[in-house]
Amino acid sequence: MSSFSHAYSEAAFKSKLGALAGLKEVLGAARKLHALLRDPATPIWVKGVCVAALGYLILPTDLVGDFIPVLGYGDDLTALSSAVAAIASRWRGGVNEG
Repeated sequence: MSSFSHAYSEAAFKSKLGALAGLKEVLGAARKLHALLRDPATPIWVKGVCVAALGYLILPTDLVGDFIPVLGYGDDLTALSSAVAAIASRWRGGVNEG
């Protein structure tokens, strides 16, 4: 352990925790959209929103690079959350967990 103690810093630890917390939210939103995309009962416009948001998630050149700690997944989370909110507010079928 002592050989790695030079690599530890409180700021780096907090940054990593922030990034991991953001990943949990990103994964949850992505799962919801993916479930809607695969459901045959989902309207075509909802599927279009799902494709756009999930496409942005996997796009390697998005607005903020995913390698940037904490902020890297912020734009992905914003895109996915916005898509989930837009679908939920306009479609009675709702957004179900998949």
